[in-house]
Amino acid sequence: MSRMKSFLVVILLLSFLGFSISSCTTESENVALGTAVGAGIGAAVTKNSWKGAVIGGAIGALAGEAMYQIQQKAIQEAVQSQKPVVYQRETRNGGWQRVEAEPVGQPTYHPSEHTKCQKVHVREIENGKVVKDTIKEVCRGYKETNTY
Repeated sequence: MSRMKSFLVVILLLSFLGFSISSCTTESENVALGTAVGAGIGAAVTKNSWKGAVIGGAIGALAGEAMYQIQQKAIQEAVQSQKPVVYQRETRNGGWQRVEAEPVGQPTYHPSEHTKCQKVHVREIENGKVVKDTIKEVCRGYKETNTY
């Protein structure tokens, strides 16, 4: 019977992971990864795998959301200041997570689209290991008109 429970927990986790990633946003990727890792650890270390998976998944989802919010703040500050920005936080298990955001090149203006875009190199590091290394483009719209 315990093999059946374990199998169902894995299927349930994979389905949640699939639904989370299906929206293709960075936020959902972080939350999905946090949920999957937390649920897997919770199910593995507790006697009641269902309860452990649910509690671990919830804690993991919150951690993934926190990492996303830190990343967005670092990106916005890097674009505004045109300087590298670093945020680091301690995790509950004694480790640390770090987000580095560095503007790449100069902002580009697209007059026909009324946008100003800036590329930002973003690195997520956990306990000294690079978890994600991407370049994101942040675009802001602006309005030019002669009327009020």
